[in-house]
Amino acid sequence: MNTKIHKTEVTYKEKQLIFSMLNKISLFGGLTVGELECLIPLLTTESLKKGETVFDQGESPNNIFIIQSGEVKIVKQQDDIEIELIRFYEGNLFGETELIGIFKYIASAIALTDLKLLVFPKSALYSLHSKNIKLFSKIILNVARESCRRTAKTDQYWLDEMVKLRKNNKE
Repeated sequence: MNTKIHKTEVTYKEKQLIFSMLNKISLFGGLTVGELECLIPLLTTESLKKGETVFDQGESPNNIFIIQSGEVKIVKQQDDIEIELIRFYEGNLFGETELIGIFKYIASAIALTDLKLLVFPKSALYSLHSKNIKLFSKIILNVARESCRRTAKTDQYWLDEMVKLRKNNKE
């Protein structure tokens, strides 16, 4: 269950910082200044302490998370074994694949440090479908691209591991 410290609206000063940060994040790649300005009011912030849970494995997704500061680990619990899948750092986003794919979180997200997140709620994302279909389409395309990049990286990792195993078996 989420143990968030607080959730707040974005202040003017934060908006300025967020604007410069969004330009560097793949989810918002190719967006115009006007489109970024449309998005900022849709975002909220969340602060969590080290060890707190952003979301739990098996929960239904409601947000895309962008790390403003801190570090998150994604862990999968299976058969009483916890496996760390990946870590995310400042400027990274997570939670988008499950949100768009309409399936429950396959793992939990846990703050490894004190954490400040930008939160892009599902309701805000889907409201763009009727309010600004062009912006909605760009974001969905960017989510697809990010998902493909991660899949390619994972494929390469497993290919490298298989090659190592085969080399070791030949020795």
